[in-house]
Amino acid sequence: MFGLVGKIKLYIIIALSVLMPIIHLLGRRKGRAAEQNKIIRDELDAQTKASDFYKSMAEHEDIPTTDRSSLTDRLRGNGL
Repeated sequence: MFGLVGKIKLYIIIALSVLMPIIHLLGRRKGRAAEQNKIIRDELDAQTKASDFYKSMAEHEDIPTTDRSSLTDRLRGNGL
């Protein structure tokens, strides 16, 4: 019924049909790991930005505001 070329084609088709779900699952696993790494890096960047913000805010708070004139001077110079 099948010639030699037909049998080779049939075996190739069978092998590909068996390997395609495996390749698909491996690709999904690798993609999920890459996405998780991206999320972790984004969270780390957000944390470093927040810590830098709080450090810069702490530097501005070194000058004590004991009276009304020093508070208004600071607000006029730096804003809120």
